[in-house]
Amino acid sequence: TTWGNLFEGAVKFGIYEVLKPAVRQILVWLATATSIASLNNKVLGFLICGGVSGVAASLMLCPMEALRIRLVSEPDFDRGEGWVHGFLRMVKYEGVGGLWKGINAMMLKQVPYTVTKNVSFDFITTALYLAVKGWNMTIDANMKLLIPLVSAFAASVLSTVTSQPGDMLLSAVNAHEGDQTVWDFSRDIREKEGLKGYFRGMRARFLHVGLIVTAQLLIYDIVKRLVGIAATGST
Repeated sequence: TTWGNLFEGAVKFGIYEVLKPAVRQILVWLATATSIASLNNKVLGFLICGGVSGVAASLMLCPMEALRIRLVSEPDFDRGEGWVHGFLRMVKYEGVGGLWKGINAMMLKQVPYTVTKNVSFDFITTALYLAVKGWNMTIDANMKLLIPLVSAFAASVLSTVTSQPGDMLLSAVNAHEGDQTVWDFSRDIREKEGLKGYFRGMRARFLHVGLIVTAQLLIYDIVKRLVGIAATGST
């Protein structure tokens, strides 16, 4: 879990930040070339960056997440010899493909999660900075901590909701051996519990994901400032 999320976070935030100016330039060029002014849209640019970084994060995290879920659902799967042994055992009995069988479910979880988390954080911080400036309040060190903290918490709630169905499907796929696809599990959930089945366990995820995402986005904003990048939403 630790290694998977470290790599996934680095890829997700790195690609998102690197793509922002490039995608912005491409959209401006497309809007000019096609005379479609709506393409020159900041929201569209952020959504594209979030989607691409979500796909990249899915590819990076999928094998580690498959192993984590298997070890949780079958505590004796690694025979007490650690996650490396569990990883090799999965490859031995299910092939390399077994590590990627949850990629569709991972995409359904990670892409909405990443888009919602990153884009909402960008826009909520922007709105709060504009509001503070409009009220003629001083943006001091405390305010620069409070704004991203509040924004990160709001983004954590939104990203938990949008990623919950994908998380349910990902857990179902990786907890079972066999050839069932993500769509088979989706049909089973829908037939047995209806749409509410996709949101089972969401209250627990609010606490778990909420704490992680809030801390993650706050650290992300602080690190950006430390390396000379403007605070999220401040420009």
